[in-house]
Amino acid sequence: MKRHLTYIMFGTTLILGHFMFAVNLYVYASDVPYIAFSSKRSGNYDIYIMDIKGENLQKLTNHPGNEFSPTFSPDGQQMAYVSSRHDGYREIYVMNLNTKASHRLTNHPKHDSNPVWSPDGRWIAFDSNREGTHDIYKIQPDSENLQRLTHGEQNSYNAAWSPDSQFIAFGSSRKPPGIYIMDADGGNPRRLTNQPRVGRTPSWSPDGKQIAFSDNIILEGNQDILFRGRGKDIYTVNVDGSDLRQRTRHPAEDWAPVWSPDGQSIVYYSKWNEKSDIYLIKSGLGRRGGQLTRHPARDMDPTWVPAGYLSVSPTAETQTTLWSRLKQSVRD
Repeated sequence: MKRHLTYIMFGTTLILGHFMFAVNLYVYASDVPYIAFSSKRSGNYDIYIMDIKGENLQKLTNHPGNEFSPTFSPDGQQMAYVSSRHDGYREIYVMNLNTKASHRLTNHPKHDSNPVWSPDGRWIAFDSNREGTHDIYKIQPDSENLQRLTHGEQNSYNAAWSPDSQFIAFGSSRKPPGIYIMDADGGNPRRLTNQPRVGRTPSWSPDGKQIAFSDNIILEGNQDILFRGRGKDIYTVNVDGSDLRQRTRHPAEDWAPVWSPDGQSIVYYSKWNEKSDIYLIKSGLGRRGGQLTRHPARDMDPTWVPAGYLSVSPTAETQTTLWSRLKQSVRD
């Protein structure tokens, strides 16, 4: 009898030990930073995620239409993105990351692009040419309360929320062109000071003190040539215009910087010899970081994946499955 009880206690301890080890594996996975990006490696653009070592690649979308520009809800449970799956026009969709089911957020016979989720989770900003020129709009994740935020004769694009969701930075071709900051309701637009030329694709640092952007430092003169020319690099500047710093120096086009949640890294993509790959600026933003993708197809539009999506806590179903498998292993 004692021997039988000993076997039972040993088996129970073994099961619990394996179970806690499995739970620890789930928790550990959430500690590894991941990024999402769009890639043409499957023949058309789809959205993928991978860790910052360039490993553990997963495909999130799988549709014949092109899908790009991912942005995540703050809790990591939803992803907004752009798709041309219907009638060729770019529309914004929202995917439930648990079920992988998507619903259409915008529906207009013009192009809607570059969605970005507000840090408070209440809004998705995007740019659209539905009124002729490209302007910044915002809409609630349930497709309600669409608002137009810019009303210029020139294009406005690439919105970026401040960490407190009170302001929006964006690029504009108005005169003078460059990066502007406005209130979240579209009021009080003002140009970011101390831009080298005509900044593009702004991104706000997590502490709200800096903005990263892409700018052209090689060509001079005609603004149209500046917009089309090669040789863009990543810069950062304080929101008050001080402490301008060049973060990359490369003859390629470096685009679309996005700050990591801890503010210690910037991910971006670089266009070089008709290719496009994902790169990382790391080590305290002191140097150009590693190349994360090395695929013949184009990789672009990187962004950071929230910890909420990666931290998979075992659900009741997961626990039951693990328990059943572990019990079976003990029987065997």
